[in-house]
Amino acid sequence: MKKTNRTIKVLSAFFVAVALILVLVHNADASAKFTKETGKKCMECHTKVPKKGETDLYLTELGKKFKENGNKMPDEKK
Repeated sequence: MKKTNRTIKVLSAFFVAVALILVLVHNADASAKFTKETGKKCMECHTKVPKKGETDLYLTELGKKFKENGNKMPDEKK
């Protein structure tokens, strides 16, 4: 009976850890989606690609206009 309880605790901890990892892992889909939709590279909007959690986005002029336009390409750059 004690071995069963231990197995349940280990499995529970494993599933909690997996769920936590899935929630916390940052996926770069937004960049890939942007690249697919516009054909532009990250460095056209960023001078340096920001790391997860950074508040500075290192935006170029185009990046600033993109952000100000609700994350859509400004009309003159389509």
